Order: sequence, then structure tokens, then C-alpha cells
Amino acid sequence: MPTKAPEVITVEKNTDRVECCGDGGALGHPRVFYIFDGRQRVTCEYCDREFVRSKS
Repeated sequence: MPTKAPEVITVEKNTDRVECCGDGGALGHPRVFYIFDGRQRVTCEYCDREFVRSKS
């Protein structure tokens, strides 16, 4: 069975922190926060959703 590509969410370039809660209702995952810490991209450890800083 093919797997679904992870969702990619673009955020403002000056964003330092993002939040992910899985968007699965009762089947989602705990709310977690990630800090970019100089990176352009962070990936949720639970659902593989990617948060990418905008280039402009």
C-alpha cells in the first residue's frame, strides 16, 4: 500500500516556534512545539508534518 506524502506547511520567515497537534481529533497526537533554531525546516516527530519557513 503506498504511503501518503507528509503535509508541508509554510510559515512566515521570522517565525521561531511552531505547534503541531496532529489534527486527528481523538486519533491525533499530543500537542508539541518545535523551535526552528536557525533551521529552515522542522519535522513533527509524531506525524511527519513539515513546517518550512517562507523565503520572503
